[in-house]
Amino acid sequence: MLRAFGERDATLSVAEIATRVNLSRPVVRRILLTFEHLGYAVAQSGQWRLTPRILELGAGYFQRSSLPEVAYPYMADVVETTGETCSAGVLDGTEVIHVARVEDRRPLPDAIRIGTRLPAHATAVGKVLLADLAERDLKRYLKKARLEQHTPHTITDPEVLGERLTLVRERGYDVSMEELHPGQVAVAVPIVVDGRAVGGLTASSTTVRESESSLRETVMPVLQRAAEGIAGAYRNANPQIFRSR
Repeated sequence: MLRAFGERDATLSVAEIATRVNLSRPVVRRILLTFEHLGYAVAQSGQWRLTPRILELGAGYFQRSSLPEVAYPYMADVVETTGETCSAGVLDGTEVIHVARVEDRRPLPDAIRIGTRLPAHATAVGKVLLADLAERDLKRYLKKARLEQHTPHTITDPEVLGERLTLVRERGYDVSMEELHPGQVAVAVPIVVDGRAVGGLTASSTTVRESESSLRETVMPVLQRAAEGIAGAYRNANPQIFRSR
């Protein structure tokens, strides 16, 4: 129900929500009334919208020791050094959720926001996270994922994607050239703590500003240094998770 409001529409009717979540209107109405009682939603003229109080639900994740909070200073350095927008994402099933973002002064078309979910197979950050999966989990992903084509450059063949992920695993980064949106490009690296990726760091741009070689040779090294800094800071901020060896 809450995710039904996560798209571009700020307000929705009971009928629209019922269609999106595949529930009956009476059930949807009861849930909305519960949200209203808790202060998370409000209705006006038959349209429902979330209230600012909904931010409480994510407050625990964005604490000082969380990946986004730890990453922001390093991401700001990436933007200052490269002039490109920097984001951090985590893998959730077949998608990447962007949990932090620092914009360059030149906004990108179709710019994403915190909380945006993007298909892992069509993004650089998604592929560096998929490449870190255990073999069993990767096979499960390749079986169930819908590799939808977003542009002529999107990888839609599971075998080809598997080969690409092997390459990503070997070299430690991925460059995506117009695989999700025409004219948009990105490079990404994993944020590795104790041998596992806790997230991915990506810098995105356009074909007007960056080429594959410039992303690989100029932007990627800056991104790797930032990812190493984030990994160390995140580990130190969470001793209860990462015990000293």
